[in-house]
Amino acid sequence: MRPSPIAVHPETDQEEVARMVARYDLAALPVVDDAGRMLGVVTVDDVMDVLVEEGAEDVLKFGAVAQGQADETYFTTPITASVRRRIVWLLFLFVAGSITANVLRLFEAELEQVVALSFFIPLLIGTGGNTGAQTVSTLIRAMALNEVRLRDVWRVLARELLVGVILGFLLAIIAFGRAFLEVPMASLAITVALSVMAICIWANIIGAMVPMAARRFGIDPALISAPLITTLVDASGLAIYLLIAKALLGL
Repeated sequence: MRPSPIAVHPETDQEEVARMVARYDLAALPVVDDAGRMLGVVTVDDVMDVLVEEGAEDVLKFGAVAQGQADETYFTTPITASVRRRIVWLLFLFVAGSITANVLRLFEAELEQVVALSFFIPLLIGTGGNTGAQTVSTLIRAMALNEVRLRDVWRVLARELLVGVILGFLLAIIAFGRAFLEVPMASLAITVALSVMAICIWANIIGAMVPMAARRFGIDPALISAPLITTLVDASGLAIYLLIAKALLGL
């Protein structure tokens, strides 16, 4: 007999119920009222349905797509509904993406002086986006499992800063070699290497801050984090690269 059984109330969030069943390895979880009277049970089968539903919802949110009806499938969803759920975020990201074009216009003179700088823009933007996406994915999973809470924000930032430094250093070594092989110019290779390191660190910090800030303001981190990270890191990473180039190459 368990004198103090683990139980939940009717208003307990279904994700929290699923976490409790997994954490305590339960076959069923009693549902009780405020007086402790039993109202029913949640079984492992119920939890599996919840996990599938929540997992599908999070995947859609990560792609900035609104959730449809529970019984909808890919082919039964009307085309108009699919467009409506995607267009809002795409418009927002389209407008935000114009920042990248503005950054390029701002440094147009520098790019004209050293055309080779443009060769490495896709590499740097891609590296920043991938680094930020990894951080966001890792952190959102930890937040969903209650491994990370809002009070852990400084620990998270410190941890991701250290991870960013290590990753950035390792990638910078590879970036230096690749840049030097493509354009045998030491100053340019150093610029690319330092930019890779700085962008990795910055992407990790942004990737940690955005989900925590979203949770702080009551927004689902899975909905906003991944698309916003890509847009922010693209524009800011490009600015970091060109500022470093301007300083090192004397442009």
